[in-house]
Amino acid sequence: MDTFWFILIVSLLCILPLLKSLFSSIAGEGKKKLPPGPLTVPLIGNLIWLRKSLSELEFILRELKTKYGPFITIRIGPRVKIIFIGSHSLAYRALVQNGAVFSDRPRAAPTSKIMTSNQHTISSAAYGAIWRILRRNLTYEILHPSRVKSYSMSRRWVLGVLIQRLVMAQSSESFVSVIRAGPVIFRA
Repeated sequence: MDTFWFILIVSLLCILPLLKSLFSSIAGEGKKKLPPGPLTVPLIGNLIWLRKSLSELEFILRELKTKYGPFITIRIGPRVKIIFIGSHSLAYRALVQNGAVFSDRPRAAPTSKIMTSNQHTISSAAYGAIWRILRRNLTYEILHPSRVKSYSMSRRWVLGVLIQRLVMAQSSESFVSVIRAGPVIFRA
């Protein structure tokens, strides 16, 4: 009997977060004012990706623009929402004239805050004072031409090590498989 209760409690603990995220995403849809888009299926997203290939992406977007207008929301999977702007003038107004309004990233999940040092890295920080400081440090201290030149000897040395490893792998097998080159390149 104890095993039954243990399995029941563990199952509920596993299912409850899934149900909570499902219901919060469904309930949260009404709050957000997003542009119109094609019909979506919960947990899957838009079905347009299943019936056509990605090579026809431009044709798909043109069809959607004629049906829904210049702003289109496309959902890919349960959480990813992409907004396409189908007009040059509207894209210019949104991204250049009002760029600061749209320049921030979406709010991160609690787990990703742990993985990205509480979003204090250049690739995860929100647009603002911290991001500007990180960007300035990156451009002036690491990517500045004089700094890049000072690292040239190290880059040449690493490139030589890479070429040696590829030559050794090639001589032992008579060819280098691109798929298996990763362990050769990144081996310590």
